[in-house]
Formats: sequence, C-alpha cells, structure tokens
Amino acid sequence: MISFKNQIKNIISSGYYRARDITESKTSTKIKLNNKVVTSFSSNDYLGMSKNIDVIKELIKSATLHGIGTGSSPLITGYSKSHHYLEKEICEYLGVESCIIVNSGYMANLCLLSIFEKKINVLQDKESHNSIIESSKLNKININRYKHLDDSLLAKHLENSSNNIIFSESVFSMTGDITNIKNHYKFKIKYKAPLFIDDAHGFAIADTKNKNSLLENSCSLFNIKPSSVDAYMGTFGKAVGTIGAFICGSKDLIEMVVQKGRPYIYSTALPRCIIDATRKSLKILVNDKRKYNKLHKNISYFNKECRTKNLPINLSQVPIKTITIGNPHLVIKTKQKFLKNGILVQAIRYPTVPKNHDKIRITLTADHTKKDIDNILNTLENVCCEELK
Repeated sequence: MISFKNQIKNIISSGYYRARDITESKTSTKIKLNNKVVTSFSSNDYLGMSKNIDVIKELIKSATLHGIGTGSSPLITGYSKSHHYLEKEICEYLGVESCIIVNSGYMANLCLLSIFEKKINVLQDKESHNSIIESSKLNKININRYKHLDDSLLAKHLENSSNNIIFSESVFSMTGDITNIKNHYKFKIKYKAPLFIDDAHGFAIADTKNKNSLLENSCSLFNIKPSSVDAYMGTFGKAVGTIGAFICGSKDLIEMVVQKGRPYIYSTALPRCIIDATRKSLKILVNDKRKYNKLHKNISYFNKECRTKNLPINLSQVPIKTITIGNPHLVIKTKQKFLKNGILVQAIRYPTVPKNHDKIRITLTADHTKKDIDNILNTLENVCCEELK
C-alpha cells in the first residue's frame, strides 16, 4: 500500500494544504458556512445568473421534457438540437464563423492544442491558467513562457522561432490583470502567428463600449472583433451562471476539434437542460444590461474607495481584486480575519500562483450591495492593516 502521509504532512507544514469548505448557498452573495451566514466575495457568478428565476425555470422545463443526462458523447447520441442551436446563437452573438460547445473551460484549452500534427511552439504568459499550461504539456507541444505581461519578451520569442501560437488569457483569473490584446493582435499579423484568446473572465462582462458584437468580450475592449483572432474561448460557469464552455474560430478549426479533440470526443455531452438554461441566460444578457451595468457600478465604486483609502489593490475595471501578501500562513490567517467579520474571501496560494505571491482574492458581483462593499472595504482597511504595510 502506497502511503502519502509524509507528503500530506509536508503540504500542511508548508502552508499549502487545501481544504474543501462545505457551503450552502442562500442567495448569490450570501452563503452558509460552518452554521454561519456570511457575505461571499469568492464567487465567479459575476452577474448572479445562477439564481435567475427565468433561467432556473428553463432548466426545470427542459429536464422535465428531456431528462437530466445525455447518456453519451456528442459523436454518439449526445449532440441535441439544443446544443446545435446554442452554437449557432453564440456565432450570432459574437459575429464569428463557427463554434463548438465543450464541458468546461479547462476542456476547451485541452481540446484546442490536441488538434495539431506538426511540431508547434506555444507562447504563453508565466501566470497563465493551469489549463493552458497543462494543455501544452499533455499534447507534447513546445512551451515558451515569458515574464508576466511582458510583451517585449513575447516579441523576442516570436522573432527567434517559427511555428508559433500566441495563447493568452484576456483577464488573469488570480490577479485581475488584463492582457493587451491589441499588442498581441499586432504580433499575430506581423509574425503570422495564430492568436488564441481565453476570455473566461471577460466574456459577457468586459468593460467595453464598442458594440461590434451583441455580447461584451475582451477583444472588443481593444476594438478587435472576436472573429479576428484564430480561436476565442469563453465559459458559461462565470458570467452566464451555468456550466460548460465554448470555442469559436473558423469552420476548419472547429471541424478539427470535432475530429481530433480527444476530451470532446471521449466525454459525455453536457445535459440538454443545462444547454437550454445557458441559452436562456445568454438571451437575457444580450437584451437586458441592468446586471452588467450594476456590476460595473460596483467595480467603479470599489476602485474609487480603494483610492481614497490608499489600499494596495489592483484597480482595473474587472471584478477580480487581489492583495498580494506573500506568506501562505499569513494569507490563511488573513482569510480567517475576514470570516470573523462575516466575509468570505479566498486565500490563493502556490501552485495556483507563483511562490511568494500568495494573496487574498476578492470577486465583486452585480448582486453585492453598497453595504456589502463598504463592509469589505472597512475590513480591508481595519483588519488587514498590518499585513498590508
């Protein structure tokens, strides 16, 4: 029998032990944790759509008609009319040529790099999401990683090698940093390198006034159409409030995912009721911008108050806010201080972030009230003052 006791002890002593909290969702911002109702600033349900009554009704209606499971992969009998319609609708919403629905954002990135036959180099930021990193490793692709947000190093890689793909997150999930997609698009043109954009945390919520598509996205933020990049990925588990993800691109690229995307080929398709709920959620988000506007009002208010209080936190117009502390034990201690004040935030530690970059992660949503935000701002100022000096 293999024993993992020593490894687990080492993980605990290092401050990197991960525990699963049992939670019960009361509303989109209130959860029950350890028999106490707290305000959650830990969810990626940015627009509160997981609790939308119309979306829930659509899921129940579809489940009643079609059941709760597809029973097979998309290439057997798991690809329904609903899946087909959702792919067509996303093409219309984003103005792209073709689309495919997959089970998760992680799967989308794994699929995308499994379709190449010849040797390629993937150029990626050192703080890219694990799915981008592992997709390159699992598919035996050369990885060249450059310093976080350093486009000059990216350009050097492009100058010194061939058969490159630029694979970028739009919004970095653990920092809230934003990739300059305009620069990356210029590199795509100059060096003839395909550009892949993972927009998990920008799809349907990016702060853009450019209406070159019906749904907000990080490409439009830089006045670039999603159809102008070679692959555009988004997820349903964040702003849309359901589960699953999609890849957009040319008809040929999407067809190659169908033919060679192993995670797609060998996984049971998402339930039709989830797909129908997703379609309903997207239709609401296309036609009703109140949740979107409320989210950005909350972000702007949070940023303004942080400037006033001189708090060391990223102030971009994204819902992800982080404070780097560095010591994993201190990050856990800080999380517990928040909990004592009735607020749940996340302690983000290595290997999710680089060593010595352990941090507190706060996510704002459209359903947070001004009182909720004032409470967390006061906690940041009063409870964490020693850690932030």
